[in-house]
Amino acid sequence: MVSFTFFMKPLFNCVKGFLIAILLIMPLNILLLNSQSEYVYYGVVPARIWYYETVSGTNDLSLGWRLVPATVADHGYIAIVASQDGTQVRVYTLPGKTLVSEFSLNAVGKRYVSLPNGTMFKVVSDKLVSVLLMSPPPGGGVPGVDATAGPIVAGFYNSVAGAYVGKEFVIETSQGLKGLLHTIFAIEDAEVTLTDEDGSTQTFKLKANTYRELQPKPLTTYRINSTGNIMIQGGYMTINGKDMQRSFFVPSAEGGFIGRRFYSGVADLADEGSLTEENGFVIFALEDAKVTVWDLYNQKAVEELNVKVGEPAYVRPSEIKVFQAIAFDSDKPITVQFLHSGSIKWAGMGVSYGAGLTYLGIRPNEDTPFMLPTNSTIYAYLFTGEDANVVVDDVPMTLRPDEPWIISTPGPHTVRSSKNLVLLLLHYPLIPPNQGIVFQSLENGFGVTVPCVQTVSVTPSVTLHPLSGEGFTLPTNYIIILVILIVIIVIVAIVVLRRNKEINK
Repeated sequence: MVSFTFFMKPLFNCVKGFLIAILLIMPLNILLLNSQSEYVYYGVVPARIWYYETVSGTNDLSLGWRLVPATVADHGYIAIVASQDGTQVRVYTLPGKTLVSEFSLNAVGKRYVSLPNGTMFKVVSDKLVSVLLMSPPPGGGVPGVDATAGPIVAGFYNSVAGAYVGKEFVIETSQGLKGLLHTIFAIEDAEVTLTDEDGSTQTFKLKANTYRELQPKPLTTYRINSTGNIMIQGGYMTINGKDMQRSFFVPSAEGGFIGRRFYSGVADLADEGSLTEENGFVIFALEDAKVTVWDLYNQKAVEELNVKVGEPAYVRPSEIKVFQAIAFDSDKPITVQFLHSGSIKWAGMGVSYGAGLTYLGIRPNEDTPFMLPTNSTIYAYLFTGEDANVVVDDVPMTLRPDEPWIISTPGPHTVRSSKNLVLLLLHYPLIPPNQGIVFQSLENGFGVTVPCVQTVSVTPSVTLHPLSGEGFTLPTNYIIILVILIVIIVIVAIVVLRRNKEINK
């Protein structure tokens, strides 16, 4: 008689082999992420929420500066949105870790928390959430109560897995009542569906390496699902659609901030004034790299750069005539950021206004280079969720949770850490000395998504597709001619074969 064990042992071995295969296939960081007991988000509400303009309204500084009363605020907001039911959230102020708010959210539920200027905060949740730090709504009002518009978000949104690349996002969009100030980039072929908090939906398709500009409803929660990997960027320009005066770090299309492919929107910088403005994209290479700059709107390469280690390369859209969207394609790992120096240098009416509130993720055991502006008051906060051995420009130190290290020296820097870090760059222009973070109106105030420290090292599974024009390609009219020739050849061949058959008969 055959024993029961005889049948069960092969079955057990099959199940064991299947589980081992899953463990081998599934990325280690995803397994670790699923076992995470809490998720941490750090941020700082800027101390200066206001704007000074020149009295003359031009670039004549001799008449002095004046404060614009409508831009003055004494607090900011963090908007917290859940992607799963039963999400527990706590908000603390630092230092001292004082609990200021505690609540539970269901999927697509949100809560606004008001914090005074200059407040350093810590958000802790038991499930991943989306966190948006922003200035008060334009024209006053309280978000979620009587505000009809929000300030413009600069930078990229996080997916439900915490990365900047993904197939599902639950986010709070913020912008004014006009302007296509959000952009979706398709890393892969994708069918994208947007569902707002009222249940309204829209669906569209994108080919890999293309994009679509959107005007979402202000201060509205969206669930965005896609069949392929996408990235979502908030407004990279002011409401007039011409100025890029906000610094922001650009995440890689492969996840993290070090990679070979990057996408970003660009504004039209070709007017007389902006040609002298000190802003543009900055590229650092971890090893000597060849970088091709692409105009995504026209699907063509516009410049090639040889980037040396330790020598930043600069790309100004106005100089290479890029319109609407840009891509960087590199044969070696690089970092990319858009940086405004903070200088008021401008040739047109008025003066330039460069400011920044943006995040950079630093993964363990990677040298991460970046640039800090040269004409700004700088606060670059380094946060960690656990004790970390950190080297900042060859200076070693130990970084602890809730105790950030602040870098305030302009110019290039490199950070290496044994654990995940997030860097929050806040900078104000030096002129006038007490200039604030908002621009002209609170509609152009600040807004930035706050990343989770634990998800900095998450690497999504992404397939990069060659940009249009890479390799040997034939123009469309040539392809049409070739198809016609093939059809003619086939017809001629059929006619000849039939004639030969008739002759042979």
